[in-house]
Order: sequence, then C-alpha cells, then structure tokens
Amino acid sequence: MSTTINAQDKDPWTKYMTPNNIHKMIGEYAGEFNMEISMWMTEGKAPEIINVSSSHKMLLGNRFLEMSQTGNMMGMDYSSISTVGYNTINKSFSLTTLTNMGTGTLYLNGSWDEKKKIANLKGTIINPMDGKSISVRQQISFIDKDNLLIENFDTYKGQKEKKSIQYKLVRK
Repeated sequence: MSTTINAQDKDPWTKYMTPNNIHKMIGEYAGEFNMEISMWMTEGKAPEIINVSSSHKMLLGNRFLEMSQTGNMMGMDYSSISTVGYNTINKSFSLTTLTNMGTGTLYLNGSWDEKKKIANLKGTIINPMDGKSISVRQQISFIDKDNLLIENFDTYKGQKEKKSIQYKLVRK
C-alpha cells in the first residue's frame, strides 16, 4: 500500500505560494458592494452613518482581496483601498488600508477562527490629534458571500476599549 504525499505538504515554498480553501472563500467576496460606514465620534451618541460603494477583486493569482471604496464623507470625496490576505504558513490573516483621509497606513494581523468564519486582527495606528498610538482590534466576519461585517475597536492608553467604526458590506 503506497501513500501519495501532496506536494503542498512536502515542500514549504509550494505550500506558501499556493492559495488554499481560505483564499477561495475570500475570493467569493469579489464583486460590487454597498458599504455602510458607522462611526462613533462621541461616546454615548448615535454613530455618523456614511454610505459608499466598494468594488472588490482578487489580486496576484487569487492570493489577496482588494477592496476599493469611493464616495462622499463629511462633504469630501472619499477613497480607500484595503487588502485582505491569508498566510498559509503561519495561518494568519492580514489587512492593510490606505485612504485619502490620511497619510498613514493601517496594518493589522491576526488569527482565523474557522468555525465562526471570523478573522481577529490587531495593530496600531497614530492618532493625528495627539500623535499617540491607538491600539486597534478588528473583527472581520465573513457572514456569507453577499455580506461582510468589519468592526473596529480602539483602545487609547489608560482607557477602556470602545467600538469606533463598523463597515457593513452588502453585495449590490
């Protein structure tokens, strides 16, 4: 009785280079989406709600999902580009975001909960108001191929965590 060894299991570089089932799942989110952005500007008050368009496509041989948003935010043209990826070696999710509302890059990295279909990410960003770091925790819930929910929670040094932004994406 012979056992066939999958090339992905044998060669680490092949495993690293080869998209897997999680990449396939991420790819289901390619297409056109409406995105409702809820921003909690003042604690205890209702969030500001902004609606923009989000166009998604897979990049680099179906390894990364690019999400490009356009619309109007607080009277200004708004555009943003985020990439979502999954590393097959350390089994982590990553997200980068660039926006015309700032000159910084948000980079988050974290774990994947296969059972719940949720990526739990963490990172930091600089608060432009005081130049201090904000700890960011983000949860990306892959609800179904037509619905995606991204929730951001911020922690300022010495304060408790609070929900700051929510992105609700619904396929057009």
